[in-house]
Amino acid sequence: MSTRALILYLACVNVALWTTRNLLRRAPRRRDAVRALVVLGSGGHTSEMFSLLRRLGDDACGERAYVVARTDAHSRMKAETFERSRGRAMPRVHAISRAREVGQSWTSSAASATRALADAAVVVVRERPDVVICNGPGTCVPVVLVAMMMRAVGWERPTTVFVESACRARTLSLTGKILYHGRCVDAVFVMWERVAEMYPRATFIGRAV
Repeated sequence: MSTRALILYLACVNVALWTTRNLLRRAPRRRDAVRALVVLGSGGHTSEMFSLLRRLGDDACGERAYVVARTDAHSRMKAETFERSRGRAMPRVHAISRAREVGQSWTSSAASATRALADAAVVVVRERPDVVICNGPGTCVPVVLVAMMMRAVGWERPTTVFVESACRARTLSLTGKILYHGRCVDAVFVMWERVAEMYPRATFIGRAV
């Protein structure tokens, strides 16, 4: 991720915070504190997510649990470090299978996608989050799909928020396209005006260029 894109992301994300806080407040509460399930990617995705969480503040998400890919030990470590820096206890970090590895054939990915959905179902049922927050990694797709399934069987569906990476300046990522066209999330935030023009149901939170 370029320095320019990162600076833009950090500068613009504050514009979306009041909207995200409103979504958090509207989420069904079964307890005093809102419980968030945060899906981490790797590298730039993880850095962007923690920037977002810092700006949301601890009051917006009273409890946080995390989802990472089983092969992503770095994001697990980052989650633990982040929560300790906020003066919190060691977080719950759930590892799930990847739906599809880089370079994996589409035919063999059916089995791995099924495993990922099963893993995600265990996590979502166990955590019963009020809100699911994700920002790009494919790991979030099975988690969001399980949230949709919960509504289909009569459970409360968590509020779902997708924040597209600032590096996506021309179009949504594959994950973004899946969630947007499938109407899988309650809110989609994008950082670039040209992306918002292509996807009218997305919320533009950047600046015109």
